[in-house]
Amino acid sequence: MTTINQTTGNTGAKGQFTQATDKARAFAKARPGATAALAGVVGLALLNTLRGR
Repeated sequence: MTTINQTTGNTGAKGQFTQATDKARAFAKARPGATAALAGVVGLALLNTLRGR
């Protein structure tokens, strides 16, 4: 079985970060509506957190 790290040669933290960003990009391309909703929820949570200070 071939993994992402074996095909790209990335190992360690850099390889894990690259793999995570690749998965996030694929998700964003496949489901743009869900990505926009997630960004909105995270943005509102951040605003509410900062507003409480």
